[in-house]
Amino acid sequence: MCAGITFDDSLWPLLIVCFRGGASDKQYAEMLTRSSSYVERGERYVSILDVSQAGIPTAAQRQMQVEWLRKHDTRLHERVLGNATIVTSAPIRLSLSIIFHIKPLPIPNVAVSDLDSALRFVLGKLEEGGLSSDAERIRHHYGLSGVHAG
Repeated sequence: MCAGITFDDSLWPLLIVCFRGGASDKQYAEMLTRSSSYVERGERYVSILDVSQAGIPTAAQRQMQVEWLRKHDTRLHERVLGNATIVTSAPIRLSLSIIFHIKPLPIPNVAVSDLDSALRFVLGKLEEGGLSSDAERIRHHYGLSGVHAG
């Protein structure tokens, strides 16, 4: 499996970021730069971070993440309606806990074990944010029509 970080915004305002394997500090910094571009769009959205196949972030990457969260705190609060993190590894969950202990997320966030649970959470946040038509379009794409997030 290739290492890397991929972004999928094809169902905007849903952003899915997948982490596969370990990332170099340079790749991680590039991921944060790209993440900034979404926050700076000025549009409300939801995100799913799939770290189920990620490597453990380095100390430098954890520090970069904390600094990024501090820098974008206000914009994240204003624009990101919710985030679901798909995590199945105890070490990755611990790493995220450390990051969020140092700098808590300014948005609703949940850790889940699968895409279905992540979708249900973020679709509910889209609906709460008044973006029901987007939520329905995404629900239909994933075959969840008629199943409302809760």
